[in-house]
Amino acid sequence: MRIKVAFLEMDSKYLNKVVSALNEKFSNHVEASSFTNPKYLIEYLNENRNAVVLAKEGLPIDFSKIPSETSFAYLVEAYGVAECNGQKAICNYQKVSDLYKDILNVFSEKESNNYRLQGKKESENVIVFTSPKGGTGCTTTACAYALRKAREGKKVFYLNLEELGTVWMNFTADGKYTMSDVLFTVKSKKANISIKLELYLQVDKSGVEFFDSCRNPYDIFSMKEENLKTIFEEYLFTKDYDYIVIDTNFVMRDSFKLLITQYATKVICLGNGSANANEKIRKAVGVFQMMEKESECAILNKTLVLYNNMSNRPDCSIIEQPVATLGAINRFGGATQTQIMEEIAKEQFWENV
Repeated sequence: MRIKVAFLEMDSKYLNKVVSALNEKFSNHVEASSFTNPKYLIEYLNENRNAVVLAKEGLPIDFSKIPSETSFAYLVEAYGVAECNGQKAICNYQKVSDLYKDILNVFSEKESNNYRLQGKKESENVIVFTSPKGGTGCTTTACAYALRKAREGKKVFYLNLEELGTVWMNFTADGKYTMSDVLFTVKSKKANISIKLELYLQVDKSGVEFFDSCRNPYDIFSMKEENLKTIFEEYLFTKDYDYIVIDTNFVMRDSFKLLITQYATKVICLGNGSANANEKIRKAVGVFQMMEKESECAILNKTLVLYNNMSNRPDCSIIEQPVATLGAINRFGGATQTQIMEEIAKEQFWENV
């Protein structure tokens, strides 16, 4: 099922352009149609009562003939206008991606429109990056992997579940929403969750899609297993992603266990070769072994150890583990965050993930 969108506008050139753009770029989720005659629009609504109507400001509208299930907004030329003639207003001259989100917002406000986004496939690649040792560059490495896959033409989503996440240091966009909004919506358990989460989606210039870090770190700290399950099953698994890249603390919580046992197809565990990090990786592998026994699912054979920020110090070494080693990344002295991410993205061992 796709959301039906009906435009009522006299400018046929605008109609052809915007309808074609929506149907081309967002064909999985919306089906846009255009009308210049209100009579034919009403006939259309009688057969598509849950549609979204976007009518040019100033056109005569007989609201008595519009079904109560229909969502409505006026198209206005000025940006930032929230209401027109007592109805919601949307700017007609904006990026098609922003118009798409405005349409979803109008549709989602009707609780009767209990709609779930539908994808063509469920992602077969959920790559979890984690580290039992701080300072190993887990976030930079996870972002570098997401960047590499996006440059390969893959559809990639990066999800940062760190309690003190700083997504903006690696991926940026113009959106105003954060993971705090995502969790608030998920916890509300209201209708149209997948549509609301789509409104919070941001896209980096690289093509990597993401949710920005929480405004308040406590929001991610209070996330429960059921909240994470909703994000995956009501949203991420409906979006046809080729790769879902997860960046998370190594924490003893049910939500972390859910990630490792049920969703992860690969687990990348980072260390830096130091004696302290190596000991913590041993303990982390022990935790995975216990999870494996409790959940009766294979974890060790999908886990890879990656050594990052390696140096020539005598206490740095690659140790034997009951899990495979993916590779080692040397320390980048004097390089910027962007430069480090670019270099890590070029590593050949990623072909094995």
